[in-house]
Amino acid sequence: MTHKIDLGGIESAPRWILTFLGAYLAVDLLVLYLWNAAGQAFPMQASGDSSPSLSVTAMACVDLWLCLVVLRSFRAGAPLRPAWMLITLAAGARAASGIFAPLLGANWLLNPLVWSGHADPGLLDAIRYAALFTGGPVALVLLAAAMLAGLRILRKYGFWARPHAADWALCAVVCLFVVCRFVEAGAASLAGRQIAAEDWIALAGLPVLCVLILEAALLRQSVARMGNGLISQCWAAFMYGIFLTGFGELALWVVPHYTRTWPMATVESLLRCATAAVFALAPACQVAAQRRATKPAGSQPADLATGVPALAR
Repeated sequence: MTHKIDLGGIESAPRWILTFLGAYLAVDLLVLYLWNAAGQAFPMQASGDSSPSLSVTAMACVDLWLCLVVLRSFRAGAPLRPAWMLITLAAGARAASGIFAPLLGANWLLNPLVWSGHADPGLLDAIRYAALFTGGPVALVLLAAAMLAGLRILRKYGFWARPHAADWALCAVVCLFVVCRFVEAGAASLAGRQIAAEDWIALAGLPVLCVLILEAALLRQSVARMGNGLISQCWAAFMYGIFLTGFGELALWVVPHYTRTWPMATVESLLRCATAAVFALAPACQVAAQRRATKPAGSQPADLATGVPALAR
């Protein structure tokens, strides 16, 4: 028996995001393979600065839109509404950073400041740094607060789990990485080497990343108790997004210490787009769960479980 797959409507947003992510990863990996097969005979560069690429920004905007749809679906006083409010703010911070850093923080023709003749280099740098700070440390703090609020609700519904030894070990590894980054930056500063403002902004968010990794470890155990419904997939997407964020930071710091041949700009773009897509997958699953939970009982196939109905509303 064959099942017709409906790719229309907002309920299919998880499929579209996964399709986009798979296509993007396939193209990037193919380019990397061809570059390596060609003997690294030609240079590969991604975006010229630390501003988010177009694909990352577009996915961040999709994430924000889906979060707004989810937030409007929660009635006032709903247990998960505060958590989703913080999640939406975090998504908004990432989207705003992706839009304003290259738009108002760069000296190019589409910048309104250039049109009006106010494109002072100091002002452009300040705007770009503010946008990067918003999309970095600010977004991480909001996400950490949202995950804490979500974990409290999961505990209320009986899905709480205590950290295991492996969770503490993983958190310790990330904390060691953060300490190494600060030590390296301090040593470079004492040696008189100039550290870019983008690097200091990235360092400012690393302590929050330690907290997020521990929260993601707790989410992993909670999700394992929720089954395989859309609600569990939603929180699993947050978990994987946080883990990808930590892995990306670790990989982008470790790899250049061992090899200078990798096209790190392309690798960074690949990791960041994958992370943005996984974060967008979370509200997409929540939207699909809410829509299916509110359908008439006779119009739903039996296998479309949404997880915990109380968490879908």
